Amino acid sequence: MAVELAPFGVRARLVLPGRSPETRFRDNAQRRIHGFDHPAYADLVKETMARLGGTTGPKTRPLDVAEAVWRAATDPSCPMQIPAGVDAKAWAAEVAAK
Repeated sequence: MAVELAPFGVRARLVLPGRSPETRFRDNAQRRIHGFDHPAYADLVKETMARLGGTTGPKTRPLDVAEAVWRAATDPSCPMQIPAGVDAKAWAAEVAAK
C-alpha cells in the first residue's frame, strides 16, 4: 500500500501495539482469531504469549498507541513499522536481532 500511495503524497505506516488490556485491541483480536484454540496451535499460542509477557510484565498503554499513530501521521522520517509500547518495542528488537 505504501508503494502504491507514495506517488500521491500519501504515506502508509503500520503501528504495532503490544499487549494492551486497557484498550479494545484484545476484544477485537479475540473476535478474529477463531481456530487458534485448536490443539494444533497450542504450542504456537503458548510460545507467543510467553514472548509477549503472558498476563504479566510490561504492557502497552493507550497513550503509547496514540503517540505511535501521531508519529506515523506527522513524522516523515518514521519507519514503516512502529512498535507501540514497551513490550512491543522489546519484541521488535528481539525479532530484529535474529
